[in-house]
Amino acid sequence: MIRISGPAILDLNTQNDLFAKQGIYTLHNFAAVVPAINAVFQWGDKHGIPVVSTRLHSASIADRGRTLVVGTPGSQGHKKLPGTMLSRYVELPVDCGTDIPVQGFAGAQQFIFDLTDTDPFVSPRLDRLLSEAEADIWLVMGGPLELSVRMAVLGLLQRRQKVALIKDGFAERDAYEGEMALRQIESKNIEWLDAAEVPDRFAPKRRVLDPARKLRLGRGGMPVLVHRPMRGSTKYRMPR
Repeated sequence: MIRISGPAILDLNTQNDLFAKQGIYTLHNFAAVVPAINAVFQWGDKHGIPVVSTRLHSASIADRGRTLVVGTPGSQGHKKLPGTMLSRYVELPVDCGTDIPVQGFAGAQQFIFDLTDTDPFVSPRLDRLLSEAEADIWLVMGGPLELSVRMAVLGLLQRRQKVALIKDGFAERDAYEGEMALRQIESKNIEWLDAAEVPDRFAPKRRVLDPARKLRLGRGGMPVLVHRPMRGSTKYRMPR
């Protein structure tokens, strides 16, 4: 069991074969969403937010009467976008095992799973992590919307995880299929956020002191909690 105090990011297939003009399976609106994806990654990197990334690895995808092989190892298309890799990451190759790092995100901030299918839950190891990790909420972005994003959102909800979809952070291959997938997702109980809303939505909560009290420095520079005197009362000082 991996306990995540706060949100976690689920980053789906943000690699050159999908999010670059020369890609094998270029998503038609990729250019519009890359800035939002990068913004969420910058926020996550700054605040140490755990990231689970997927990367298609020799995945066969049916596309308009033909089959495309996406994410050939060693190709430019297999590489993740520059803004979607953190300094502390672990790459998890294609494997039928179910073991996950016992130290969780203490050893790395980002796990990158290579997948041979657009369904993230086909990987037993990734399925286990997404099923057992206890995050406050999963922030989902990436693509394709009609395949990986839709499957990820529905799968997380089936596993009783809370989900927020980054509205300006996903892209689709086909506009019509993407619209159908979006309608299916919209019928579910999830949160919708723009990338710009994420920092405020998950900002650390500051402790608010009772306005009738204030801190003063006592001997040795140690803070002493003092009640402000009320009319007709005497000042009360906390015992040392």
